[in-house]
Amino acid sequence: MTAKANTSRRMRRAAVLIALAVGTREARAQVSVSGSPATMTVSAAAAGSAPTAVSNALTKYSVSKPTAPHSYTITAQLNSAMPAFVTLTMTMASAGNGSSAGAITLSTSAQNMITGITANVSNAIITYQLSATAAAGVVALQNRIVTLTAVTVP
Repeated sequence: MTAKANTSRRMRRAAVLIALAVGTREARAQVSVSGSPATMTVSAAAAGSAPTAVSNALTKYSVSKPTAPHSYTITAQLNSAMPAFVTLTMTMASAGNGSSAGAITLSTSAQNMITGITANVSNAIITYQLSATAAAGVVALQNRIVTLTAVTVP
């Protein structure tokens, strides 16, 4: 066999290995979000009462491309911690696919919001609730980013 033939054979093997690597990619679901909650402000409370929490349910999410035999878990986490005595909770409706964990207090650690997603989810509602205790005092306006991640469950 000539050197040219050996080089050609090696190149074909490399091409086959690259094709196998691309063809065996892990199945992934995609999470998309539409809408964003408006600024949420907990106002001062009446004397002797706790401040009134505010809610917003204008955000929706969808999950596409889940593939059998995989199921997925959606996790959520904040980009930075909430101020002392201020809490942001989030509830993701399961829309009949998977199990919602209910209202979860968000933090900088990823937390399961929905488990067992096996099919597409369209326009399911996300509800945020911002609450504070009187001990929070006056807190300057701040922003938080909530990151949603689809995690493959074996």
